Amino acid sequence: MSVIGEPIDVWVLFSRYRMQPHSFIWRHRLIKINKINLVHTSKDGSAIFYHFSLSAGNNFYRLKFDNLKLAWFLEAAEEGEQSC
Repeated sequence: MSVIGEPIDVWVLFSRYRMQPHSFIWRHRLIKINKINLVHTSKDGSAIFYHFSLSAGNNFYRLKFDNLKLAWFLEAAEEGEQSC
């Protein structure tokens, strides 16, 4: 998996007490998320980060949401030959 660390735009569904990424734009491509494989949190001072490990087709991505900056980042990506 390649480390990316780029800011991205994400479409998110907020449902009761859950935040669920639906799709995101990376390098001028719309990537639709098929499955959320894992969600966990981490902290740095007062900032809480939500980490999402996702599948989109045969590709895998890790997204991070920063609750203080209200910003999304693509942490890492593993893409095969086919793109979403």
